[in-house]
Amino acid sequence: MSAILNTKRACERALLALLPTTPIAFENVSFNAPTDKLYIRTQFVNRGPRDTVASSKYYREQISFQCFIIDLPNIGTARAIQVAEQIRTRFDKGTCFTEDGMRLMILDTPQVSSGGIFENRLVIPVLIDVAAEVFKEY
Repeated sequence: MSAILNTKRACERALLALLPTTPIAFENVSFNAPTDKLYIRTQFVNRGPRDTVASSKYYREQISFQCFIIDLPNIGTARAIQVAEQIRTRFDKGTCFTEDGMRLMILDTPQVSSGGIFENRLVIPVLIDVAAEVFKEY
């Protein structure tokens, strides 16, 4: 199985388990954004492999799992920041997942970025760096 797909699957499952009643828009999946409540939009950015080892049989796939907490305007930031911190805690530094026999690791504390208004909604990004350990077999 692909390191990228394993990472995507494991992260999406963990987010769904953490916030089962919150609407979540996953990449390239039909979604009608609610107009009256908070929701989350996700995206994955593949940052390319990191393979600073001598062996040609091992590398780490580096992927950024980005969660955008999108909330109503003019109600402050407390609720969105609280959800962002829940996500940060779930994907805390040192967290490991196993997906299809592949180890996925969070090696850095996720970043909760500054919020801003986009299309009349508050948006607060949470950026999570995930490393997938890939062992190639020949």
